[in-house]
Amino acid sequence: MNYHEAAEELIRTQMMYSKQLCKIADIIASRGEDLALILLHSRNDAVYAGEFTTALGLTTGRVANLLKQMERKGYITRIPDTEDRRKICISLTETGIACAAEAHDRMLKDYVWLLEGLGEQDSRQFIRVLRQGAELLHQHETLFEK
Repeated sequence: MNYHEAAEELIRTQMMYSKQLCKIADIIASRGEDLALILLHSRNDAVYAGEFTTALGLTTGRVANLLKQMERKGYITRIPDTEDRRKICISLTETGIACAAEAHDRMLKDYVWLLEGLGEQDSRQFIRVLRQGAELLHQHETLFEK
Protein backbone atom coordinates (compact mmCIF):
# COMPACT_ATOMS: atom_id res chain seq x y z
CA MET A 1 0.00 0.00 0.00
CA ASN A 2 1.18 3.48 -0.76
CA TYR A 3 0.55 5.20 2.60
CA HIS A 4 1.38 8.63 1.20
CA GLU A 5 -1.40 8.29 -1.40
CA ALA A 6 -3.76 6.94 1.25
CA ALA A 7 -2.97 9.93 3.49
CA GLU A 8 -3.68 12.27 0.56
CA GLU A 9 -7.03 10.52 0.09
CA LEU A 10 -7.80 11.06 3.78
CA ILE A 11 -7.01 14.77 3.42
CA ARG A 12 -9.31 15.06 0.38
CA THR A 13 -12.06 13.21 2.26
CA GLN A 14 -11.62 15.48 5.26
CA MET A 15 -11.90 18.59 3.07
CA MET A 16 -15.01 17.29 1.26
CA TYR A 17 -16.81 16.07 4.40
CA SER A 18 -15.40 18.27 7.13
CA LYS A 19 -18.75 19.06 8.76
CA GLN A 20 -19.90 15.44 8.71
CA LEU A 21 -16.57 14.12 9.99
CA CYS A 22 -16.72 16.62 12.85
CA LYS A 23 -20.13 15.23 13.79
CA ILE A 24 -18.74 11.68 13.79
CA ALA A 25 -15.75 12.87 15.81
CA ASP A 26 -18.10 14.56 18.29
CA ILE A 27 -20.01 11.32 18.70
CA ILE A 28 -16.87 9.26 19.16
CA ALA A 29 -14.78 11.66 21.19
CA SER A 30 -17.30 13.09 23.61
CA ARG A 31 -15.07 14.53 26.31
CA GLY A 32 -17.21 17.09 28.02
CA GLU A 33 -19.84 17.01 30.67
CA ASP A 34 -21.72 14.01 29.26
CA LEU A 35 -18.67 11.77 29.25
CA ALA A 36 -17.69 13.01 32.72
CA LEU A 37 -21.13 12.11 34.08
CA ILE A 38 -21.09 8.70 32.41
CA LEU A 39 -17.59 8.02 33.73
CA LEU A 40 -18.52 8.99 37.28
CA HIS A 41 -21.68 6.89 37.13
CA SER A 42 -19.79 3.85 35.81
CA ARG A 43 -17.43 3.92 38.79
CA ASN A 44 -20.27 3.41 41.29
CA ASP A 45 -18.16 5.18 43.91
CA ALA A 46 -16.47 8.46 44.61
CA VAL A 47 -13.48 9.30 42.40
CA TYR A 48 -10.46 11.45 43.18
CA ALA A 49 -10.04 14.47 40.90
CA GLY A 50 -6.61 13.24 39.79
CA GLU A 51 -8.00 9.87 38.66
CA PHE A 52 -10.80 11.70 36.89
CA THR A 53 -8.33 13.92 35.01
CA THR A 54 -6.36 10.88 33.86
CA ALA A 55 -9.47 8.93 32.83
CA LEU A 56 -10.85 11.81 30.76
CA GLY A 57 -7.50 12.66 29.18
CA LEU A 58 -8.01 16.36 29.82
CA THR A 59 -5.80 18.99 31.39
CA THR A 60 -6.18 19.70 35.09
CA GLY A 61 -7.40 23.21 34.25
CA ARG A 62 -10.12 21.90 31.93
CA VAL A 63 -11.21 19.33 34.52
CA ALA A 64 -11.29 21.99 37.25
CA ASN A 65 -13.61 24.12 35.10
CA LEU A 66 -15.73 21.10 34.22
CA LEU A 67 -16.09 20.12 37.89
CA LYS A 68 -16.94 23.68 38.89
CA GLN A 69 -19.64 23.78 36.22
CA MET A 70 -21.03 20.38 37.25
CA GLU A 71 -21.04 21.35 40.92
CA ARG A 72 -22.85 24.60 40.12
CA LYS A 73 -25.54 22.57 38.31
CA GLY A 74 -25.90 20.27 41.30
CA TYR A 75 -24.57 17.16 39.52
CA ILE A 76 -21.64 16.47 41.84
CA THR A 77 -20.28 17.12 45.29
CA ARG A 78 -16.60 17.71 45.94
CA ILE A 79 -15.30 16.71 49.34
CA PRO A 80 -11.68 17.03 50.52
CA ASP A 81 -10.11 13.71 51.54
CA THR A 82 -10.00 13.33 55.32
CA GLU A 83 -6.38 12.15 55.31
CA ASP A 84 -4.96 14.37 52.57
CA ARG A 85 -6.87 17.66 52.22
CA ARG A 86 -5.16 18.30 48.86
CA LYS A 87 -7.10 15.40 47.35
CA ILE A 88 -10.68 16.04 46.31
CA CYS A 89 -13.25 13.26 46.18
CA ILE A 90 -16.00 13.63 43.57
CA SER A 91 -19.42 11.99 43.89
CA LEU A 92 -22.58 12.20 41.84
CA THR A 93 -25.69 13.65 43.42
CA GLU A 94 -29.14 12.21 42.70
CA THR A 95 -29.52 14.90 40.02
CA GLY A 96 -26.13 13.90 38.61
CA ILE A 97 -27.13 10.23 38.50
CA ALA A 98 -30.27 11.11 36.54
CA CYS A 99 -28.29 13.33 34.15
CA ALA A 100 -25.67 10.60 33.70
CA ALA A 101 -28.40 8.17 32.64
CA GLU A 102 -29.75 10.73 30.15
CA ALA A 103 -26.22 11.38 28.81
CA HIS A 104 -25.67 7.64 28.40
CA ASP A 105 -28.95 7.31 26.51
CA ARG A 106 -28.01 10.22 24.19
CA MET A 107 -24.58 8.73 23.49
CA LEU A 108 -26.06 5.28 22.91
CA LYS A 109 -28.64 6.71 20.50
CA ASP A 110 -25.89 8.48 18.52
CA TYR A 111 -23.77 5.33 18.34
CA VAL A 112 -26.73 3.18 17.30
CA TRP A 113 -27.57 5.69 14.54
CA LEU A 114 -23.98 5.65 13.26
CA LEU A 115 -23.56 1.87 13.43
CA GLU A 116 -26.93 1.14 11.83
CA GLY A 117 -25.96 3.45 8.98
CA LEU A 118 -22.71 1.58 8.49
CA GLY A 119 -24.25 -1.87 8.64
CA GLU A 120 -22.99 -4.90 10.54
CA GLN A 121 -19.74 -5.63 8.70
CA ASP A 122 -18.62 -2.01 8.41
CA SER A 123 -19.59 -1.38 12.05
CA ARG A 124 -17.32 -4.19 13.19
CA GLN A 125 -14.51 -2.85 10.99
CA PHE A 126 -15.11 0.71 12.22
CA ILE A 127 -14.89 -0.36 15.86
CA ARG A 128 -11.81 -2.49 15.16
CA VAL A 129 -10.02 0.34 13.34
CA LEU A 130 -10.95 2.90 16.00
CA ARG A 131 -9.67 0.62 18.75
CA GLN A 132 -6.49 -0.14 16.82
CA GLY A 133 -5.90 3.55 16.11
CA ALA A 134 -6.51 4.47 19.74
CA GLU A 135 -4.08 1.79 20.92
CA LEU A 136 -1.46 2.98 18.41
CA LEU A 137 -1.84 6.57 19.59
CA HIS A 138 -1.70 5.45 23.21
CA GLN A 139 1.59 3.67 22.55
CA HIS A 140 3.03 6.82 21.02
CA GLU A 141 1.35 9.52 23.16
CA THR A 142 4.56 11.43 23.68
CA LEU A 143 4.75 12.15 19.95
CA PHE A 144 1.51 14.15 20.15
CA GLU A 145 2.04 16.02 23.43
CA LYS A 146 3.90 18.91 21.79
